[in-house]
Amino acid sequence: MRRYIYILFSLYITSTSYTNAQEEKISLTIKGASPIETKIIDSVGYPKKFKELTPLFNTIDSLKINLSQLGYIDIIENRNKDTDSSYTSNMQLGKHYKYVKIYVEKQPNIKEYLKKAKINIENDSILVETAFAKAVLENLTAIAANSGNPFTSFQLQSLAKNQTNTLTGILVVEQDENRYANRIVINGYDKAPKGFIKHYARIREGKLFNQKELLEQNERLNDLSFISSRKDPEVLFTKDSTTVYFYLERKVNNRFDGFLGFATNEETNRLQLDGYIDLILTNNLNYGETLLLNYKSDGDDQTQLHVKATLPYLFRSPLGVETQLSLFRRDSTFSENSQEVSLFYQINSNNTVSLGYKSKQSEDLIESENTSVEIIEDYTQQRVLGGFTFSKLQSDFFFPIKSQLILNGEIGNRVSSQTKEEQISVNTIASHIFKLNEANQIYLKNRTQVLLSDSYLTNEQYRFGGITSIRGFEENSIFANLVSTLNTEYRYVLNSSIYVHSIIDLAYFENEITNQREKLISFGVGAGLRTKAGIFKINLANGKTENQVFRFSNTKLHFQLEIRF
Repeated sequence: MRRYIYILFSLYITSTSYTNAQEEKISLTIKGASPIETKIIDSVGYPKKFKELTPLFNTIDSLKINLSQLGYIDIIENRNKDTDSSYTSNMQLGKHYKYVKIYVEKQPNIKEYLKKAKINIENDSILVETAFAKAVLENLTAIAANSGNPFTSFQLQSLAKNQTNTLTGILVVEQDENRYANRIVINGYDKAPKGFIKHYARIREGKLFNQKELLEQNERLNDLSFISSRKDPEVLFTKDSTTVYFYLERKVNNRFDGFLGFATNEETNRLQLDGYIDLILTNNLNYGETLLLNYKSDGDDQTQLHVKATLPYLFRSPLGVETQLSLFRRDSTFSENSQEVSLFYQINSNNTVSLGYKSKQSEDLIESENTSVEIIEDYTQQRVLGGFTFSKLQSDFFFPIKSQLILNGEIGNRVSSQTKEEQISVNTIASHIFKLNEANQIYLKNRTQVLLSDSYLTNEQYRFGGITSIRGFEENSIFANLVSTLNTEYRYVLNSSIYVHSIIDLAYFENEITNQREKLISFGVGAGLRTKAGIFKINLANGKTENQVFRFSNTKLHFQLEIRF
């Protein structure tokens, strides 16, 4: 038994020694003819340990090529075997040619590429530092590839030396015929909305082949909330055609948030509904359409319903249509309803213009004497709408909109029992996420609304306050004919599933009826958590007027679970 143990132990020692011998590395040292040359060689860099001789010799040859591209084209090199595991290469770099003067062949296409690269041509030649000559050729090749010539190559030929530190050479281009994307193939999501493919992403058959543009188009589709890209597009080149393959997947992005409560009104003994519903349905018909339903009721003071439907790219054209219906009732004081329809045109993936019509009716429910605090009357409004929207999306689960600018204007008249007046309404929204790094962000959003009129009614003024305007105040508790709010957040993203943020909101408003001009401020903290159901948000904010003393009792706590299905 001991003999077998001894044999096994000997075999283990032998195999271990053999393995260690196999892992022994061969060292390489490369020296210049002077300390300065050695420093230049070390600055280029090279591996110094090898398992075999072939990669060692290849490293020496590659280093010589890299040095020649820096302007050392007279290298003399000798290599010596010091021991079985040690080699030394002695290099004499010779004269350094800092510049290369490149003569341009009298071919118009070469000069066009040089102009696109913003390289000045003087006397049919360009002068560049030798160290950047390779980068210049690579840049010209990339420009050609993005101009429909993916197989174009640029070469520096007839390289020669002169008496100064300048080399000379001739720029030669080998160019194939222009390539066009003859065929577009969508893999994975065959029913992807054709309007978004054609007009939003600008993917069309017959366009000049552009590798850079293909990646940008793929990124645009990936930024959409209902499409994701599995990988970068691929291209199949044949002798007579070019086929581009996009690999897409459908991404479900319906959202629901809300609760409903039922109770009996003690005064009327009628069933009373309170709570809120925020529902957004996106691309369920594979058309890129959006249906929004928003309902809020506190059971006593306010009830509002807002429905909006957006149908983009009608008949695969850049035109789309948007319709809205809004109903609002404040206790037993007044009610209003409005209908709106707009036709919008998608200029490109970021910019949209619109033109529409809006009709609005409001009813005084108590028909009491007007006071200095409120002026409520029955009225109707007819307005023409015009707008511009800039929106830049990003592929981010929590924050899909990186930048946004919305400019909307309305002009029309208000007809009440007493007067008929011309009115102008302006509404602007601007927001941006400043991404400091992967973990830190600053979010800013400003909304300004102005109503220009000779006189004002309470039931036509803007209503604001609450989680969607200035946090820390009751929902729609403030009336104004001019209001500007600024929402700010410092966000710290812990990981892909959780983030925390600060809340500092500012507002200024004017109410001509009550002769108010006030500044508001609110501050607090919040957090967002990614769950299997969607996003759970919590906001704690306290709001006060400019001259009001801080009261903890004014603090508002908001919970929100945004379910995605």
